[in-house]
Amino acid sequence: MRPLIQEIQTAHTPDSLVESLRGEPGLVLLRTSAFDSPSARYSYVTARPFLTFRSSGSKCEIFPVAADVRRRTASDSSDPPPHLGGYVQFGNPWHLLDSLMARCELLEEVDLPFPLGGCFGYWGYDLRNFVEPKLSRRAANDLELPDCHVGFYDSLVVFDHQLDKTWVVSTGLAADGSRSEKRAGEGMEFWQAICRNRRKEALTSSSRNHLNPLASAPAPSRAEVSSNLSRNDFLTAVTRAQEYIRAGDIYQVNLSHRLTAPCELSGWELFQQLGAVSPAPFSAFFDCGDFQIASSSPEQFLRMSGSQIVTRPIKGTRPRDVDPTRDAQLAYELQTSAKELAELVMITDLLRNDLGKVCEYGSVQTPDLARLEKFAHVQHLVSTVEGRLRSDVTHFAALASCFPGGSITGAPKIRAMEIIDELEPLSRGPYCGCHGYLGFNRESHLSITIRTAVCKDGLAYFNVGAGIVADSNPEAEYEETLAKAAGFLAVLKLELSTSPSPQPAPR
Repeated sequence: MRPLIQEIQTAHTPDSLVESLRGEPGLVLLRTSAFDSPSARYSYVTARPFLTFRSSGSKCEIFPVAADVRRRTASDSSDPPPHLGGYVQFGNPWHLLDSLMARCELLEEVDLPFPLGGCFGYWGYDLRNFVEPKLSRRAANDLELPDCHVGFYDSLVVFDHQLDKTWVVSTGLAADGSRSEKRAGEGMEFWQAICRNRRKEALTSSSRNHLNPLASAPAPSRAEVSSNLSRNDFLTAVTRAQEYIRAGDIYQVNLSHRLTAPCELSGWELFQQLGAVSPAPFSAFFDCGDFQIASSSPEQFLRMSGSQIVTRPIKGTRPRDVDPTRDAQLAYELQTSAKELAELVMITDLLRNDLGKVCEYGSVQTPDLARLEKFAHVQHLVSTVEGRLRSDVTHFAALASCFPGGSITGAPKIRAMEIIDELEPLSRGPYCGCHGYLGFNRESHLSITIRTAVCKDGLAYFNVGAGIVADSNPEAEYEETLAKAAGFLAVLKLELSTSPSPQPAPR
């Protein structure tokens, strides 16, 4: 059978559709914004995965969703559907995920520029240990977040912002890889009902909130935000990294610290406000059950369409300024900085090598080097590297081979990750991994997980980092991290405390 693909008329925006789905298991929004990027065209909403996969180290938990989910409609008022009894396997999560993905391939289907179902979620930074098994894992996972949290979805809603059209996709896939017309029809019925059933008052409220979510949101806490590293601790880490650079161990390394703040907002409310204050091409919201992910990421990790693969590393940062003259001065300073350009060239070369591992010989090219791109609070230098995947390389295999992105590790990548593990006391969690989707029809998009908040137990966590090279100014690098946190701090109306937050006991 072929997937059901139907254009639908709806008054919903991606945000209002998510509002209608609050409480559904595995709720996901991937939202693009109006930026000059060919990848920033589609937004996706999905929920009710037929399979959920979470891993912590080698412990992998797999949860199928109860069969009666497929018979529920948008008008049902019962509690969120239960999972069937999940099971645990121990092993390399990349290998287990690869076997699950292989069941769901729809490679014979019509060629479309959006996914026909897929694996949506995040792949956290610590999955690096299963790419390079010799790496240590000394940083404390004090938040006890899974290294990986993804769902397998057989249906979704696609918003095409270029053509102003909306489609519903339903494949009828099940956890064992089988497909049925009945399941596909039930998925289509569910989404049609959601998309067409919108109360007038919900439309008015959601539209107002989408235009100005800050106006109607509850007043946030005025308490201070703290970092796991004091300013002096971060400067010391930068100095130590430069010692490694001078010793010839590495050329560049990305160092980060984690901000923590009390948050009276829900994860969804924080996502909406972060998007309003600090819009970026690849915003994402994931409801992971006991925690939520709210991301406003500017950086594309991998865009894969059939055999084509593209990565767009970001390096070099300057703040924006309301004065156009000063803003232009900052842009000129960034574009003429020998340090920033050298850093980006190193990372661009690293990613050329990463793509070379999975691409046909001679196909890797760099059509853009050090292009200036401006965002709400910062401006960056961005390169584009592209290639053509070998015929024996799946999208999942390409992700595993290139993971984690070189722009948030350093060069050489393995030694840089060893130094990060030495200098950063806390696990990065989702930060500096990637998030997005791997489409069952070989249409995939993954963003670097930066500018991202984790919401858990009334607190919001937000990591920020900077690329360190030999001639870095430690003070300037610290200020760069604060510039990257400007949107997060503005949402919560907080200021950074001068003292570090309490550290976990050594393990």
